[in-house]
Amino acid sequence: MPFIGNQPTSETIADHKTYTGDGTRTIFGVQYTANFVSVYQNGIKLTENNDYTINDSGNYITFVIAPELGDTVNLVGENEITDLARSSYVRENFTSTASQTIFQLNSNINASDKINVFLNGIKLQETDYVLSYTNNTITFAVGRNLDDVVAAEIITPGFRSDSHFTRGDKAHHLGVANPSSLNNDITIDADENAMMVGPLTINSVVTVNGNLTIV
Repeated sequence: MPFIGNQPTSETIADHKTYTGDGTRTIFGVQYTANFVSVYQNGIKLTENNDYTINDSGNYITFVIAPELGDTVNLVGENEITDLARSSYVRENFTSTASQTIFQLNSNINASDKINVFLNGIKLQETDYVLSYTNNTITFAVGRNLDDVVAAEIITPGFRSDSHFTRGDKAHHLGVANPSSLNNDITIDADENAMMVGPLTINSVVTVNGNLTIV
């Protein structure tokens, strides 16, 4: 449905994160604006301050009591993206053949994209499928039924600084800064080169399949 009147200058997207408790970890990463974050433990919605606290930077929450070993932690953070003109939105739809497990996207995707996957109109969790940023595919563990409708929403926020205009532009920065703590589980893909600047406190899991340089 098109906008009526003036087009808004901001949009909101959700950051979904799923973790498994280990009995000791209390900090879990998720991106959110202000206090717009929902926290679930084993499917039960928790209460801010009583069960967890937020932080001013909006990139993690802290449990008052660490989730027990095997507990499922689901986090949903709402984020405002400014400069709507520099974001892109693509929706791709597929009709499944019998027992089809792999769906080939036409778009090139990467880990910075926000991707929502739907099956017959129902939004799936990230554990229901596997994304391949190398092959641009969605893979299901179980084959879909004939004529199932699979849809993918791909939201690419792009770069929003005066030094970048498109993904392919060369960066012109006098300095580079990263946070002093890492709270999101991340994976460095086999075709990626990554760099972190210390000192850095790691409160999450870092999986390195490519190259990671720490300076």
